[in-house]
Amino acid sequence: MSQTIYARVPADVKQAADDYAVAQGKTLASAVAELLDRGLQAAGDEHSVAELERRVATLGAEAEQLRQRDQAVSSAYAALAQRTAGPIGTCPTCGSRITGRDLLISGQCPNAECGASLTVLLDTAGPKQLGKGGLNDGDFKMLLAALGLLLGIALISQGAGGG
Repeated sequence: MSQTIYARVPADVKQAADDYAVAQGKTLASAVAELLDRGLQAAGDEHSVAELERRVATLGAEAEQLRQRDQAVSSAYAALAQRTAGPIGTCPTCGSRITGRDLLISGQCPNAECGASLTVLLDTAGPKQLGKGGLNDGDFKMLLAALGLLLGIALISQGAGGG
């Protein structure tokens, strides 16, 4: 059952309602009823819209934090790659120069004819060999710093959900 509402409106509102009715091919009464219904729905949804806008702002801030964290991780990876590329010692078997990458990633001598395991270089508990191979204290400290950096990267990567 429909009801009648009598209301005085400014001339420009009346003209806009007339224009809308013509554009939609409706009577003025049905156009006003539709516009009033839409306006009431929008007013009822105002809280939901505000909540969505708040959520968009929160997600935007989280996205920025993730972008900054990604940039920090990328910088850390680049630093690690740079540090592990440099020579840190020699192979205890053949005397070839080895890099941090050889020791940490492949674990083998880069010399194709040798290919010896480099894990012996990480053993600091045993007696120091004075011959070829082994790491000096500076090289070992650099290696530990690179490992610390690697662990830091892992912790940053794992902390993505803990913000």
